[in-house]
Order: sequence, then C-alpha cells, then structure tokens
Amino acid sequence: MQSDRDVVESVLRGRRDAYATLVSRYERAVSAAALRIVGDRHAAQDVAQDAFVTAFEKLAGLRKPDAFGAWLMKITRRQAMRHVRQRRRTARLNGQEKQVEDAGAQPASNGRLDDETRRLLDAVAALPKQEQAVVTLRYFGDHSVQDVADILGRPIGTVTKQLSRAHTRLRDTLKQEHES
Repeated sequence: MQSDRDVVESVLRGRRDAYATLVSRYERAVSAAALRIVGDRHAAQDVAQDAFVTAFEKLAGLRKPDAFGAWLMKITRRQAMRHVRQRRRTARLNGQEKQVEDAGAQPASNGRLDDETRRLLDAVAALPKQEQAVVTLRYFGDHSVQDVADILGRPIGTVTKQLSRAHTRLRDTLKQEHES
C-alpha cells in the first residue's frame, strides 16, 4: 500500500486521479468525525464532501504529506463546526433554536444519531490523539492494523498497543457512563 506521502506527491505532480486513493482511505473516518459533530447523517455526508474538496484545493499547502490524515481530520472538524454554527444561525432566524439544540435526541430513523452511538463517538473523541487516530482508521476506516501502521508511519507493535489502550479506555468510559 502506498503511503499518504507517496499519494499526495503523486497528486501534486498532476495525477489528480490519485486523490481517489486518499478519499477511499479516509472516507469512513471523515464521515464518522463529521457525524459525531453534526449529529445528522445527511449533513455529515455534505460536510465530509466539503472537507475532501477543501483538502484537495489546499493540498499544495500541506507541509507534511505524511500527516495528511490528521490534517484532513482537522479540516473535517472545522467544516463540521462551521455547519453547526450556520445551522444554529438559520434556526435562530427562523425561531427554531430549540429544535436544533435537541437534534441529538431525535430517533435514529430520521438520520440522527441514537444515544448509544453518540456516547461511543464522544468517548472515541475523548481519547488521546494517537489512540483516536488508530481507532478511527481501524474501526471507522475499516483498515487492517498493518494498514493503520503504514498510514500513520508507526511500527505495528505501537499501533497494536495504542489500540489495546484505547479499548481499555473506551470500555472504562462507557462502563462509568452506564453506571451513572
């Protein structure tokens, strides 16, 4: 598997189609991050698409091509927060502020997150950055442990240990919330 650096450099040399490799590599992680913030699957898809377009447009400014994934996640979070602020502004103008604030409590059938999914995504977001990255790539990005190690440029043993620590933290966090 090509590293992020190799793919980014390929795109910057004019192989625009190589960007599809990065999209397929990160689309699930980006969508999950957007969903956690906006709380609506349809809006998360829009945010994810905007994040990929923004990243493509600003790719030449990326100083560390090895850090593409982390950089893309920052763009995603920024886009998602911008979307939430815009949605709140629009709701206030329409006198519907209460509906927007209660959006996370809506049933899952309308595209909103259920409480259990929201708790899990919040717990993942609370992990230390390294653990958050490996969990996001492994479980939301559907990458093998070897792929995660290659993407992040870390030894496989380090990734395995970070996943193990993340599992323990997630289990403890979710158990504490359940007992509360």
